[in-house]
Amino acid sequence: MPAASPPDRPPRAEEGPTGRWKIARACVVHVPQEAQDAAVAAIREALRRAHLHPAPERASAAKTAQTGESLDVWERGDVVSEALLDNTGLSLFVSRIGPLSLKAVVVVTSRPEGRRWRIIVSMVVGSQLSDEISREVDAAIDALVAGGIRVDGPGWMRVADLTRDTLAHPKTAREHGIRA
Repeated sequence: MPAASPPDRPPRAEEGPTGRWKIARACVVHVPQEAQDAAVAAIREALRRAHLHPAPERASAAKTAQTGESLDVWERGDVVSEALLDNTGLSLFVSRIGPLSLKAVVVVTSRPEGRRWRIIVSMVVGSQLSDEISREVDAAIDALVAGGIRVDGPGWMRVADLTRDTLAHPKTAREHGIRA
């Protein structure tokens, strides 16, 4: 079992209410305004390490002015590979050895809250990759803290527990065309 998070960072995914369950997760953190760009860049790099790529076409229809958030959408997998995995019985094989090319859509939002910035990383599609994505985001948070950036907030939770006023909530994401 990993060591507990130091008191100067939010709990890691396995320490929060989602534990080790393979469910869609969201991570909510707060950083100083001057560190917002560095924090978002670290999260983008973490998502690249988890083999996701930017999906600006998913974000193009979203009305960010309604929520006051900046928005990045990331994805992994495609329709062809998903059809092969789901329709050929390979999904059972994948459950034994780990993800090959499973589908995931991750939303990253940020907006000011008082003198700090709230950043949300939310898995709006695909729970099979939750461990991998969580591990990379936790590593990014660790790097920010090691670099002297104060990171706090509730940390990891079920994605359904986010408030509906954010594009990171799965239902709100669907309403804005981010997820099908």
